[in-house]
Amino acid sequence: METKMTCMNCRRGCTLEVSYEGNRLISVTGNGCGRGKAFAEREISETKASFLSEIRLIGSKEFLPVKTEKAIPKEKVSEAEAFCKGFRVPIPIRIGDVLVNDFCQTGVRLIALKSIR
Repeated sequence: METKMTCMNCRRGCTLEVSYEGNRLISVTGNGCGRGKAFAEREISETKASFLSEIRLIGSKEFLPVKTEKAIPKEKVSEAEAFCKGFRVPIPIRIGDVLVNDFCQTGVRLIALKSIR
């Protein structure tokens, strides 16, 4: 089977072309670094997914990149995306700040990936 996915190991967001059979990875292309292959392998075999998104800042047109500290259940990804669309945080913000302790009732923290003054 073949699919495309966006790697969420870093903010680069490479588009991966993944070939797999069952939960066994056959090949990955499009990754800008070695972490892309590991990401694809996890995505096809795990019931959890890495989550990387961005949220709006109060009083700014700039977006804040955010990430969960750990993978979240795949069935929570749509809910997490919807949450981030409507969530706003005030400036200033520092990289590593915890924005939500129990993100979408997953027990995982949502953290800021950038400092903005």
